[in-house]
Amino acid sequence: MALSPRRARLAARLKAIRAGVAPSGTEFARIIGWGQPRLSKLETGKQLPTESDIQAWVAAAGACESVAAELLGLLAAARIEYVTHRDESRIEGGLTKVSDAQAVLEARATHIAEWQPAMVPGLVQTAAYARELFEGRPTLTDPGDVDPDAMVTARVRRQDVLYQPGRRIELIVGEAALCSTPGTIGTLLGQLDRLVSVIDLPTVELGIVPFPVMPVMPLSSFYMHDDVVYIETLTAEQQLAEPDEVAVYVKAFGMLREAAVTGPNAVALIQRVAAELRVRS
Repeated sequence: MALSPRRARLAARLKAIRAGVAPSGTEFARIIGWGQPRLSKLETGKQLPTESDIQAWVAAAGACESVAAELLGLLAAARIEYVTHRDESRIEGGLTKVSDAQAVLEARATHIAEWQPAMVPGLVQTAAYARELFEGRPTLTDPGDVDPDAMVTARVRRQDVLYQPGRRIELIVGEAALCSTPGTIGTLLGQLDRLVSVIDLPTVELGIVPFPVMPVMPLSSFYMHDDVVYIETLTAEQQLAEPDEVAVYVKAFGMLREAAVTGPNAVALIQRVAAELRVRS
């Protein structure tokens, strides 16, 4: 995701406060007792500070409590980031570059958790499924030019993380995801075969919430990278890092996971749906 205005505003304010005390980041890092790279990440917005970081920054700068309150308010706002697909499509490289940036985030995460009520998660999509998804996407908004070939390549490239040791990847889908196709039944059947093979991967746990179970309302899709939550809407992506809000999504995911079938039971459900699709086709 691009740097949000809220995150940029907090970073700029931290830099301005530092500049009033020390002309260089290196000098302020010495005063506060941090390494210069850490300070640089906060001033450029690449990393959000914690509440204790804010207090240390204010103390090192000799600023008053009202400045601390201001920065804490900016931090709370920055933890809820909202970037529209239109804005993302306008950066150089467009949505393909956004997909590559997501791959970087996934490669850094040790725990990935995703809930999709009616669609197969991108991390386990076949190339054919992804292509039909991109080529058949409705134009409810103007995301700019979308190159299906580039998007499919980027999506498949992201799946390297499935085979990297030291990962814990939990994917939970609703049964509707097994029945809904972005294009042809043949492509969906190939996708279901792919899901069966994914179940055997040591890094992945795939769960399916069967009809008519509905443990969480409303059922919106979301995914988590360690302790950050991402929610994609029709027009934008929202990022949540506020601990109290993240905890709600962690609890919701746990409820979905408890309601899901996994392992051999998931395979049986997938194969039953596939058999029904073949009869209908």
